[in-house]
Amino acid sequence: MEAEEALKESFRLVGKEFGYDSVNAEFVAFREFKVRWQRSYKWASFKVSDYLMDAPEEVIEALARTLFGKIAGKHDVPYSEEMIAWATSKDFVKYKQPVYLRRSRGITKSPKGEVRDLEESMERLANAGLAEKDPDLVLTWTKEKNIRKVGYCSVLMKVIAISSVFDNGEIPGFVLDYVVYHEYLHASRGMKAFGRAHDLDFREDEIRFPRYKEAEEWLNRLCMYV
Repeated sequence: MEAEEALKESFRLVGKEFGYDSVNAEFVAFREFKVRWQRSYKWASFKVSDYLMDAPEEVIEALARTLFGKIAGKHDVPYSEEMIAWATSKDFVKYKQPVYLRRSRGITKSPKGEVRDLEESMERLANAGLAEKDPDLVLTWTKEKNIRKVGYCSVLMKVIAISSVFDNGEIPGFVLDYVVYHEYLHASRGMKAFGRAHDLDFREDEIRFPRYKEAEEWLNRLCMYV
């Protein structure tokens, strides 16, 4: 309760600076690290990811300031250095990743499929100089054979999930490697997690994959996108 009261107080004080008379904030057990809000003329209510429950006061205050800035129409307001440093720290991954995995019901929580092994894919990328091994990074298959969404990455939680549609021998291994590489690029960007996902730097890294065009053509034929 103490953490929740501190959250409310921080958001109330920052909200007052932005002209809000009534501000409420509460922690919610979202799977993802996110915040939702509602607001009217001088009233605002926030539902904040409970991954932030043990965050330092300065991180909560900085988050509140960023959110109120965005509500005020300042869409280019960056997240503070304190916020980014805390959310991308080793301790954050150590304590929050297990919670994230428990809440993620749509994944197998294993890199080993019936035919393919995601760790072998990552090994090939590392041997090609395209990736560095990260002991904190979790590779897993999705339970469903998602077609439209072939993979996703939780950058802060360091979890890469690949659609089990690739767990077969009919799609070439290099196509799977490319999908893993794409998601790895997101995971490896670290502090850029709060920026634009597919910026110019990302695209330049992506085309380093030796069979980039072939892999993209395969995905297009399968009506899949990364």
